[in-house]
Amino acid sequence: MRSLSVRAKLMLWYLLATFAGLILFGLISFGALRYALLQGKKTHLQGREDRLIAFLQENKTRGVTLPLNQQLRNYALVTHEGNLFHIHNSDGTLLFPTEAMVADWVSTDKEKDCNEPAFTTALLDHQPVLVMCHMIPLNGHTVRLHLGGALDEQFEILRIYRNALLLLMPGLLILSTACGYLLSRHALKPVDRMTRAALGIGIGNLSERLPVPSAKDEIQHLAVAWNQLLARLEAAVSRLSQFSADASHDLRTSITVMLATAQLSLHRTHRSEAEYREDLGKVVTECRTAATLLDALLSLARSDNFIHEVAFKQINLCDLVVNGCRRVEDLAESSGILLDWHLPKEPVHIEGDELLLQRLLGILLDNAIRYTPEHGEIRAEVSLTSKEALVTVRDTGIGMSEDVRQRVFDRFYQGDLRERKTQAGSGLGLSIARWIAEAHRADLTVESTPLKGSVFQIKLPLPTIPYAAESKEQAIG
Repeated sequence: MRSLSVRAKLMLWYLLATFAGLILFGLISFGALRYALLQGKKTHLQGREDRLIAFLQENKTRGVTLPLNQQLRNYALVTHEGNLFHIHNSDGTLLFPTEAMVADWVSTDKEKDCNEPAFTTALLDHQPVLVMCHMIPLNGHTVRLHLGGALDEQFEILRIYRNALLLLMPGLLILSTACGYLLSRHALKPVDRMTRAALGIGIGNLSERLPVPSAKDEIQHLAVAWNQLLARLEAAVSRLSQFSADASHDLRTSITVMLATAQLSLHRTHRSEAEYREDLGKVVTECRTAATLLDALLSLARSDNFIHEVAFKQINLCDLVVNGCRRVEDLAESSGILLDWHLPKEPVHIEGDELLLQRLLGILLDNAIRYTPEHGEIRAEVSLTSKEALVTVRDTGIGMSEDVRQRVFDRFYQGDLRERKTQAGSGLGLSIARWIAEAHRADLTVESTPLKGSVFQIKLPLPTIPYAAESKEQAIG
């Protein structure tokens, strides 16, 4: 069953439902017809009883002097199924017909309640009969009347109806199978069209879309959902393709510069130490550029696929900022930038992942150095409020416009900052920084003024249990 197609499954379920419906219809209709025929026969027997009573009453009114037995015999002779007509006294003795034995179809059970008409079925000469038993008054006495009616006609009707159902059922099942196949084929036509269209969509033509059926049903919702997914994939692939091209260009440029510098250094003779150091400095700079780009790519892959699990532990935020600043102070000094930091008197402890927070601070400081001109200043600060710990990175760089500020955290976005002193970055750093901040339930904001600098601020939540006591113990130790 699992290996069957959806169309085959729909057809089989339709066939099963039709078969069950036919069986249910046949049983109910057969039972209803049988009930109706038996009720008709019961009504017929009650009519015969009424006619018998009326016949005897009419004879009495006309003054007929014939014995009761003779009157009943005359009635039986002119009545259909007159032989199925017996009357017993209240003591069980046979009143009519006097010369006959008690028939098999007649019940002589004295305890049987026949005050109301009671009906039973019996066999007479291997033929079914319906027998009515009823207590009626006759010549001032209460007698037990048994009237029988043959059921061969009713049973013949039921037999014909049953055979008709059995003959029609295979044909109806075949017809339902054909209808189920046609209906499933018609219902799945939109799915077939969507499948053919989906098979034709590849990485080179993500702009293609699946056909959307006009009917507002589940298939239309599925087609719309897939088209929305394709739109997101197209946008993502487009940005990744652009970024891959840019990253390839940056890496190729760095490798080309390093190769050319090394080759020139090897081929030139009688060079001074300062010249060699200058060439090595160029190689180191290009290595840092390439390493930064590769690090950004790795961090992006981790953030998108959640490979890196955030490991929260106690962190001294002041030490983190100091270590982060010292890590890039040589880079800032080589760029002619003054890097400074300001810390509170007491240590500030938070819960976080030290490696990720170092990465976040490194991104902010690297951006500040990248976009701050020579003789500029960068300042990292740690402050404390009642509910949050604040890390602020200020610079006197080129700043950014409001439009750039609104999109600066978007992945792969690079503002048109013509005043920057270095080549364009990867457009990944600040998007990764935002991901790290969100992983720490922190807010990362930026305020900036063109040509006057930018202020990035991280608002980190304080732990519910302060570390004041532990800090004091460490200070004493």
